[in-house]
Amino acid sequence: MLGHSQDLIVKKNGEEVVGKIVKVGEDTIHYRMVSEEKGPLRFVLRNDVSSMQFATQPSQRQLNQLPQSNDEYATASAIPTGTGASRNYTPEELMYQGRHDALMYYKGQGPLWGTAGATFLLPPVGLVTGIVTAAVPPNVDNLFHPNYQLMKEPVYREAFKKQAHKRKVGKAATGFGIGFGSLIALALMLGA
Repeated sequence: MLGHSQDLIVKKNGEEVVGKIVKVGEDTIHYRMVSEEKGPLRFVLRNDVSSMQFATQPSQRQLNQLPQSNDEYATASAIPTGTGASRNYTPEELMYQGRHDALMYYKGQGPLWGTAGATFLLPPVGLVTGIVTAAVPPNVDNLFHPNYQLMKEPVYREAFKKQAHKRKVGKAATGFGIGFGSLIALALMLGA
């Protein structure tokens, strides 16, 4: 029924996700869509999953090794994923992990393309849009992050929020550059 190297994740609501399971974490199951072999790493909360079916029946040894994937997006970092929630992390570990996770999971496509579009249509409005967008920090409760337990830690949460905000500012600036550059390119093409 399942094709070559396609794993199946069945959610409690009945929804089925066909992909390649890359990592099983403490709170999440990370996977890639089959059609996007090198695409973005996606995840579902373990509490939302009723069952998983692997394309090839893995041994218990393989299941235990799954979190230590060689995938570039799912490499182990400062805080190991297989540890229990009772482990006490140092503030430095929490800060590092918060920054790392924000870099991995905050994409900022809205500020990028919103500012680019506004700038292309009317550069002064695009500049104001970029400044306002960049001034507002992202709501970390609405962002994808890999560990909901760590998000309850104030040091981790603050580091995640600051790094995500830096990325948002960068994305807004990049959007302004894309919009302005596209406008100039259009003007040069029409003027030629």
